[in-house]
Amino acid sequence: MLDAVTWLVAVGAGYLIGALPSGLIVARVWRRIDIRNYGSGSTGTTNVLRTLGKVAAGVTLLLDFVKGCLPVLAVRLASTQMDVFAPDLLQATVGIAAIVGHTWPVYVGFKGGKGIATGWGALLIMSPIAAATGTVGLLFIAATRLVSLGALMGAGVALLATVVLATGWSWPLEHVIYTVIGCGLILFRHSGNIDRLMKGTERRVEANPRPERAASPQRSKGE
Repeated sequence: MLDAVTWLVAVGAGYLIGALPSGLIVARVWRRIDIRNYGSGSTGTTNVLRTLGKVAAGVTLLLDFVKGCLPVLAVRLASTQMDVFAPDLLQATVGIAAIVGHTWPVYVGFKGGKGIATGWGALLIMSPIAAATGTVGLLFIAATRLVSLGALMGAGVALLATVVLATGWSWPLEHVIYTVIGCGLILFRHSGNIDRLMKGTERRVEANPRPERAASPQRSKGE
């Protein structure tokens, strides 16, 4: 019974932490606006970048990243202090819960971001090497200015890394389970972006050099 309660509390906490709307909070503090009324209407980093600029976007990205790190780190530390059933699987499950929370946050009507930074943060605690390989996505973003392409490439490389580590170096199979499910969620949330990438219509990201004039209540659907 204790293990069941532990799992429920850990997974619930992972979801609730992941669901904290970083972009919404940053926009409220930064400019006293509701980011959902601007740009694409998303609370994610890309919309914050286009609306409020690089610094606000960087803060949002960091907070989203930490949302993935904290619950998984808490589970890892707790597992060393108490007898928890399948601690590696619990870490993976809590990490997935954090991604689900970020993507479908209960606090703001289940409309959130796409899970990249939060998923990356959780993976860093479980498998730092795999998380490090995922940074290749940043190179794609820098080269193409297509955030969605970089995110998808980074997720794909991280998935490949976890498979290699699990099969060649006997790292926990739970890491593969986490990345498979996490990448599945990320692919699902990027379905519109993938369609636009295929058509060549995906918008390249550019932070407005004058963010005080960037905000406009006109939403662009699908960004």
